[in-house]
Amino acid sequence: MNLRCMYCQTMFGISRENMLIGLQVMETDKLDHFEFHCPKCRRANRVERKKLEMANPNWQDSLKEMAKEAAKDEKQTEPKAKSK
Repeated sequence: MNLRCMYCQTMFGISRENMLIGLQVMETDKLDHFEFHCPKCRRANRVERKKLEMANPNWQDSLKEMAKEAAKDEKQTEPKAKSK
């Protein structure tokens, strides 16, 4: 997802993982907006929950898949650390 900074007008992208994290934080804290920081001026840009949900319609399912992949990666790296 691409955003334009409200202050310096620089275009910057938000990764899928960051959008999912933002949606999860908004869900747990009952927020209407999430702040993404511009990489150039480092000021916070508020993004509405509706806009993020439109970009990720099945975000809860995607979040569960991401958690499964992270758990799978942890299991794969764990035996290597123990063998050393």
